[in-house]
Amino acid sequence: MAGDSGVGKVKRAHFMVRQARESDNEALVELDRRCTMGEETIMAFVRSHDFFARSKPYEQPQLLVAEAGNTILGVGGAALKPLRVGDELLKAAYFYGLRVDPAFRRLGVASAIGDALIELVKQREADFTFSLVLEGNVPSLGLLAKRGARAVRRCVLAILPAGEAGGAGRWRPLEEQDLDRTALLFRSAFPCHDLFPPFDVAALHGLLKRSPGRALRTCYGPDVGGELTACFGLWDYSPIIRMRIQQRSPREQAEHPWLFQAGEIAPHFLLPLAFQTPELLAEAIQEATRLLAERRRGPIIPVLIIPYDPEDQAFAAIRQFERFELGIQLFARSIRTEVRLGGRPLFLDPTDL
Repeated sequence: MAGDSGVGKVKRAHFMVRQARESDNEALVELDRRCTMGEETIMAFVRSHDFFARSKPYEQPQLLVAEAGNTILGVGGAALKPLRVGDELLKAAYFYGLRVDPAFRRLGVASAIGDALIELVKQREADFTFSLVLEGNVPSLGLLAKRGARAVRRCVLAILPAGEAGGAGRWRPLEEQDLDRTALLFRSAFPCHDLFPPFDVAALHGLLKRSPGRALRTCYGPDVGGELTACFGLWDYSPIIRMRIQQRSPREQAEHPWLFQAGEIAPHFLLPLAFQTPELLAEAIQEATRLLAERRRGPIIPVLIIPYDPEDQAFAAIRQFERFELGIQLFARSIRTEVRLGGRPLFLDPTDL
């Protein structure tokens, strides 16, 4: 969790913006429960009892709340991280989790939190900000456009059902001696992608240590001639957030009964994910969905969620699988450096969803 250094208390007419504290947890969980993204979005989120779990995968999270008296009106976060854009390594600020209590909307709360976050990341010398917003989340889409963020590209969340349980084939859990090769594979899988982070063994260790539901024993790879040729980490995101699927058209419900008949779903992401050919990506997805079939317990349905840039041909292999797809819009705003995204494939980090 972020500390209080570098951020003062920003006062408005009837409320103030300050750093979130661990003691805010219960109020933030309740605030999150009252907030929805609108009827046009398919997903409703069920957060864990630890509101701050969403921020723990980041090295430098900053979480701010708007408060009036002893009442929290809204919350928003930013995560600072180095990312590649073109041939440069820039400091990015990913904005996430902005929400305002429905009883206190249209009072400037969201704008005040956004202003305070911008000032905070400017102090930290961020070059640009970016956000990912689900299609149908009209309030967030409108706020970002109004505040000068540029819509860069429509990306996709592919939601895949669990596969058939069976033999493990040639995939095995990774071991400590595989980490150098894993880091190399991950870097080589995204050689010219914008928004790709610097990645080495230390970064992988840090990611596994910080993230609830993620560990080396949940990373897998196939051996071909004694050499690791692909890998994926199967990250169970449900300790942080589960999802409820809201009703859609009869046609969608008939085409994807495995999704729309679920009470709650447990999302799983692939991170790290590295493959040398589309065939290896398809094999990784097949193995991951097989593992999900073994994880099903009770009424909560495990699913695999893969975010990707549809202009990235390396991910064309996803189209051979049964799936439900959602649009997700990437927004960006330059701060210190004029950043031009959109000319190259984009790496979408599941941590940012």
